[in-house]
Amino acid sequence: MATRREILAAAIAAPALAAPAVACAAPTFACLPMTVSPQWQDAVARMDAASADHDAYYEATYEPAWKTAKAAALQADEELQRRLDAVPHYTTSLAYETADGNFAHMTTANRLDIGRAIGGAQLTDLSDYVSCCREMVSLINKRMDEQDRVKAEFEQPKVHPAQLISPEIAREEKRLQDASHAAFKAVYDFAAAAPADLIAKIEFLKSRDIDIDHDQMLADLRRVFGEA
Repeated sequence: MATRREILAAAIAAPALAAPAVACAAPTFACLPMTVSPQWQDAVARMDAASADHDAYYEATYEPAWKTAKAAALQADEELQRRLDAVPHYTTSLAYETADGNFAHMTTANRLDIGRAIGGAQLTDLSDYVSCCREMVSLINKRMDEQDRVKAEFEQPKVHPAQLISPEIAREEKRLQDASHAAFKAVYDFAAAAPADLIAKIEFLKSRDIDIDHDQMLADLRRVFGEA
């Protein structure tokens, strides 16, 4: 079975082989060398080198800095949470009679009490239960206010790990990333003018699972066929 390279080479060579004698002025593509040009090789080499430079810096410098920053951000979050959890809970001075005849207070440490209080405080009757719920809501608000003060006074506000990476490291990683992308684009946009370069370009796009740009491919074909 013919390879993609052989099929494309045959398709490019066919017009020259089938042309009548009067068309001798047209390029004889069948005689063109089927080896890639130095320009294509240089573009690919620059892309590989730029990608390797970025990957090496990312692995050796940026990634460790990111992990350190992420650990610092997590530590700050944990410290803040510890301070928030340390804010004391409150228990109502009022109590209400339960179904079994006992009397119960509500506390901000109990999530069920919080839910019941928020709903019960909206009731309009003047029962002990409603009074207890309304006191509980006031205690909930009091504790939330104290937690807000803790957040405001915390020395290390919540930040994204990327904000903790040094500007020098971030700038260098961005520079290398941009250089790698530019080198990749130079290969992707390479103006193929010979069959071997066009075949190599298509194989490159296939290896990266990149869709072919129809306009770009037509421009490449026109150059190969001497129409551009």
